[in-house]
Amino acid sequence: MALASIKRWAERVFTPDEAVRRQFSLFRELLHEDKLCLKAITRLEEIGREPILVDWSRVELLTRHLLDGMDRLADRLQRMAPDGYPALAPACGRVREEVEALLGQEHWRPKVPYVLHLDKGPAMESARQIMGGKAQGLAQVVTRTEIPVPPALVVTTNAYQRFLEANGLREMIRKKLLTLDFRRSDRLERITARIQEAILQGEVPEDMAEEVDAALDRLSAQAEALSASTDQTPAEPLLAVRSSALAEDGDASFAGQYATRLNVSRQDFWSAYKDVLAGKFTSKALTYRLHYGLSDAQTAMAALVLPMVEAKASGVVYSRDPLDLCKGACLVISAVAGAGSRLVDGSAVPDTFLVSRQDPARFLAKQAAPEQDDRPLPTLRRDELCLDDASATTLARWGLELEQVFGCPQDIEWAQDHSGNLMILQSRPIHVSSSEEGEGSDVPATVDNADRATPQPSDHAASILDVGTPASTGVASGRIHRISSEADLDAVPQGAVVLAPGIPPSLVQVVHKAAGVIAEQGGKASHFASVAREFGLPVIVGIGSGAAVLEQDRLVTMDAHRGVVYDGEVQELLQWQQKQRAKPPTPFQRRMAPLLKLIASLNLTDPEAATFTPEHCRSVHDMVRFVHEHGTREMFSLMDVKGRGMRRAKPLESEIPIVMHVLDLGDGLRAGAENERTLTLEHVRSGPMLAVWAGLTDKDVAWSEGLLHLDWERFDQVSGGIFSLKSSLLSSYALLARHYAHLLLRFGYHFAVLDALAGERAEENYIQFRFKGGGGADEKKIWRLEMIQAVLQAFDFQVRIREDLLEAKCARQDQRRTELRLNILGYILGRTPLLDMALESREHALRLAEEMQGKWRPAEERS
Repeated sequence: MALASIKRWAERVFTPDEAVRRQFSLFRELLHEDKLCLKAITRLEEIGREPILVDWSRVELLTRHLLDGMDRLADRLQRMAPDGYPALAPACGRVREEVEALLGQEHWRPKVPYVLHLDKGPAMESARQIMGGKAQGLAQVVTRTEIPVPPALVVTTNAYQRFLEANGLREMIRKKLLTLDFRRSDRLERITARIQEAILQGEVPEDMAEEVDAALDRLSAQAEALSASTDQTPAEPLLAVRSSALAEDGDASFAGQYATRLNVSRQDFWSAYKDVLAGKFTSKALTYRLHYGLSDAQTAMAALVLPMVEAKASGVVYSRDPLDLCKGACLVISAVAGAGSRLVDGSAVPDTFLVSRQDPARFLAKQAAPEQDDRPLPTLRRDELCLDDASATTLARWGLELEQVFGCPQDIEWAQDHSGNLMILQSRPIHVSSSEEGEGSDVPATVDNADRATPQPSDHAASILDVGTPASTGVASGRIHRISSEADLDAVPQGAVVLAPGIPPSLVQVVHKAAGVIAEQGGKASHFASVAREFGLPVIVGIGSGAAVLEQDRLVTMDAHRGVVYDGEVQELLQWQQKQRAKPPTPFQRRMAPLLKLIASLNLTDPEAATFTPEHCRSVHDMVRFVHEHGTREMFSLMDVKGRGMRRAKPLESEIPIVMHVLDLGDGLRAGAENERTLTLEHVRSGPMLAVWAGLTDKDVAWSEGLLHLDWERFDQVSGGIFSLKSSLLSSYALLARHYAHLLLRFGYHFAVLDALAGERAEENYIQFRFKGGGGADEKKIWRLEMIQAVLQAFDFQVRIREDLLEAKCARQDQRRTELRLNILGYILGRTPLLDMALESREHALRLAEEMQGKWRPAEERS
């Protein structure tokens, strides 16, 4: 920085006009970087607060570009004033470090092992971070309990990264994800299809295949031994290949969003594995991930592999009711005959057991599922349960134990084989909407029954349906929008109540725009019900044939606490809901909030405050604000009153008696002006200069004939009659560019400095103005300043007076309004010479101010 200071000093001494041009060039670069930074800040605010769903990589890219722009912005200011801002670079570094900490660092370094067996032992515990959420949960059951779990292995996230690397897919995926914008559903489908196709066509690298195949041999042997011990006919075991992504089954459940392949033979394993990897990039999985603000690397995919269980019954245990309808007193067991896939995909209604948490052998309620046309075991009577009491009690005890192990209520997937053996296939935290959680706790808060119960609407509110079952509580109102398949999801309008045949996981694509969901079939143990509770989306299921009365576009209010649908908009319910909770921000917005605080919050608001320093910058926006303010100040002090740097300036001939020299900074004069010895106003192209001159030459400004306006005080001090009255040492001057002007105007014993940018971008435009001195009495000089202050404040200027100095500024007006204010300043300057001698009183000064305001108000109204 010392060398920069020396160079700057030498430049100002030996080539001062070039120093001025260089300073203006740096200032233009500073304004350009300022514009880019503000644009990036605005874009990030839009993404975080609307929200516009984009991949987190877009947020990271925009943020890192913004941080680089902040550094370039600070660099331009430091080059304009090498010794002026020693604290600026450290402040930028501090803000960057804080922002980077929220972005996190992603390391894509594929390493072994590619596969792990879920056995008790320290090796599995130390490798949990590469197993993915589902496998981690099952590993905890294996290592910390004696609860039966089938033999299992996990193909790790290392293998996923190795697969991407071997097929050159990482960069392609990154570029595709950067273009994601969920307002463009057509683009979403094209992007996801292209990524999935590339994964399915990929080749498994040989080193990875060898390690995984050896592990599969061992798993097959374990499965065969298990079949023999249960008197089942030995056969080549079939496999279940299940997703186990990082972040899955954690704070975000990803319930039903990723792929699972069942009944997979050994020869089809690698095809199934690639299906699971490709499932990471379906539109529903991407929608869910983006809602949570998780990056691609944060959800790297592992695959959990288990032998298929020939299930007599299967289902889910909630160690606490996620809807808390029994106020924390019971576990809920959902059971279906055969495989559990029909339960979790929302297509089957289960048998239900409410089991006491205090005594798992005591049942609070048991309910058989209503008979369905597609019930898998027709020999099962309608009133017959698919799970016996002893098995239900065992599952309840396991549920309580796993809640203790994991430290929070659990959503547990189980199966029972034909020999009656129970086993656990998955355990993950129960997810409910944030408004239903107790503060600081993972356990749903209990509240008074009076607070929980929705009000009974008045008689005029007719219920259409009262047969539904709550799957995710809440109240919502909107017009019915029927869908019959996943293909209809894109057409769901904002604020609609979606009426669907069931609640498949793909419905996640409407959680950000639907007011609520009503379904003919489904249960609260389904994947989508879990997702809906996370996002606070009301869902009613099981209305069956009652769907026929819900016509398209009919306005309804759904009470998903009671399972009732009302005709029209029921204000009592909606007002109750509003009091209970505001719709919570999405997890993506929650992740964006601290980032936006470090990026977009503005703490430096008063440039005159003692805290307007780099050390007090708390955000990127603060840094941008500080640099912009001081960049314009550096331009404002570009020239001193001695006019150094005007060696190559040319005199301006005009009809008003002002001695003026002009230096072109670039595009401030019209073509051909460089060949002229003297300039006229016809040569001037600078918009701000022409705007000021229009005010100076207004028809109501009377210039005294024969009185030449220059620096009389300096002339009296130094000339002794030697200097010409038109010497550049005594004259006014102007530094001009197309949308920029810096003027020092000398009027006898007072002067004014004006620095202005008036271009097409309102956020860049500004005017800074300084008026000082005079030849009259001190009292009259103050009256004149108060007059100028009154006029300028009427037209959005911030004004400050200190002794005989007035400083004013105005910013962020569009080009037309900025140029109008420059007209007004020119007019004021034309009216004020010698006024400090002519004013009779303060009242006289203020009357003149009112007259000037009245002259320009019509033009202001037209602008």
